[in-house]
Amino acid sequence: MKLFLSLSLVGLFWITSCTSDPSNDNENVNHNVDTTTVQIDTITIDTTSVLPDSLQEAGYVDETEEIEKEIAKKYGEQWDFCDCVVKNDSINKVFENPDLTDEEFDAAFARMEVIDNHCKELITAPNTTPEERSKHKRKVNKCLKNAGIK
Repeated sequence: MKLFLSLSLVGLFWITSCTSDPSNDNENVNHNVDTTTVQIDTITIDTTSVLPDSLQEAGYVDETEEIEKEIAKKYGEQWDFCDCVVKNDSINKVFENPDLTDEEFDAAFARMEVIDNHCKELITAPNTTPEERSKHKRKVNKCLKNAGIK
């Protein structure tokens, strides 16, 4: 009984879904299609640049600058990006030491918290696209190279 009911429903669906007359499908088709193409130029917008006065007067803000202000207001003075990279690298090296005592671990962890509070730019930097990640990696490597680490 269930099989008969299932087959009946499938058959009814199939019959009602095929009600279009194929001979009428082309009646409303416009055969005069404009095949011209339009070339659209791509532009790159540097969101880290300073905004012109006209945009600032219109109420637009520099997003990077506003983020930095909010971070400074919430967490206090922020350190230079390269300083943060070097200090984070040194903390990471300390934590890689397998012979780290509990006292050394606690001291390193306390130092890491201080660094984290002064280096919020590292976690707010845009890195969602491959280009942004690549740019960030180059910037980090440049800092490490200038510090003599890499």
